[in-house]
Amino acid sequence: MIVDVLIAGAGGAGYPAAFRLDKAGLKVVMADPKGELGGNCLYQGCVPSKTLRELAHLYVRAKKLLGFNETIPFEKAQDHKDFVQEARFKQHKQELAESSVEFYKGEVEIIDNHHAVIKDEKGDVQVEYKYLILATGSEPFKPKFPGSEYCITSDDLYKYRTSIRKLPKEMVIIGGGYIALETASIMNALGTKVHVLVRSDRVLRGLDSRLVSSLLSMLDKNIDIRFNSPVIEVQKIGDKDEYKVIYSEKSEKKEISADLVMLATGRRPVYPKGTEKLGLAIGKTGIMVDETIVTSVKNVYAPGDVNGRAMFFHSAVRQSLVSAHNILAGTPIDYMDFQSVPISVFTIPSIAYVGILPEEAKRRGIDIIEASYPLSKDSRAQMYDEAEGEVRLFFERGSLRIIGGWIIGIDAPTMINEIGTAVANGLTARQMANYADQHPMSNESISYAARSIF
Repeated sequence: MIVDVLIAGAGGAGYPAAFRLDKAGLKVVMADPKGELGGNCLYQGCVPSKTLRELAHLYVRAKKLLGFNETIPFEKAQDHKDFVQEARFKQHKQELAESSVEFYKGEVEIIDNHHAVIKDEKGDVQVEYKYLILATGSEPFKPKFPGSEYCITSDDLYKYRTSIRKLPKEMVIIGGGYIALETASIMNALGTKVHVLVRSDRVLRGLDSRLVSSLLSMLDKNIDIRFNSPVIEVQKIGDKDEYKVIYSEKSEKKEISADLVMLATGRRPVYPKGTEKLGLAIGKTGIMVDETIVTSVKNVYAPGDVNGRAMFFHSAVRQSLVSAHNILAGTPIDYMDFQSVPISVFTIPSIAYVGILPEEAKRRGIDIIEASYPLSKDSRAQMYDEAEGEVRLFFERGSLRIIGGWIIGIDAPTMINEIGTAVANGLTARQMANYADQHPMSNESISYAARSIF
């Protein structure tokens, strides 16, 4: 088979490019071992985890505001998660049917930079291509230690039709990143006693420390976070789902009993078999790309998690489209703005941020003016009695152009998009202050924050 573009992977980094290139008249073949579009995000990542998160947040609000005291049926929550995934699978199948993209359930094996084999369930398919898009995403990193085989990952908890349908009474989460904290919030809200073992002295490493401190101060105190507590061993107790987690604290061995242990120790890129034959430059985070998403091999693009630069679905979608546009033009005409990708941590409450934050601004020598608005004054936050938190904007001194911002508290993942748009387009404090945000919605706090510096 001779095609214009071969796409390995059908997640956010793959199918947007496939549909865009197909619409322009190119012959496109795409393959994914899951046999579904949506990638890890839909099959076992952001969509199912946020579905459970929304249900957990509803439960918290019902208990707090209405005195609801029933136990949430975890199996029904998982059933609804599956329902959402199935709805999106059907949606993507319809999109595929309306296109001319040829899709295979199988893995891509690279032969050279113009030839590959799709290992389809019905047999091998030989492909000759002009362009290759590597969109194979990432997978959980699983450190090896005694008993690590007894640990699940977030993929196991959130995957389609997961076997984990009984709410654990007690759970240990190993790791201190966003997946660890999000899962801790979800399971704690649903009624599980959650322990989080963090190897170092802080969570969310690399994130502005003031933002992290604010989040920690607002998390449910029932979540047991233990810092400087590396895991030594996990032991299985008897034939039931009971485990003993042994860890170190101040050079002293300690232990916690739990009926579920989850590894949340980061993710790493997945490379198709034979990738080494392409001679790609690979860095610490993944395949090296520039802002045009091209690799060191000029007919090979690598959008999404596989390059490790911004490992989020929405970033992958934009990178996928950048790849498609540059393939269509045959020369760079589109560029990825990594700086303006909004990032959220879907804890309860949540945080979100975008652009350059104070610690990074200081490292870069950028003088900033901060503008803020407390959510205690926000009408929507008052409706839900969730008045903790703030909107904080960072403007370059002199030009007063926004370079970054964060939101701590209610609706943070929704509101950050407005700030992200402002960052991407270099809006000024005056332009943001003059915008009439909808009332009574939490977005009002953005324009209120901008007005605070005048």
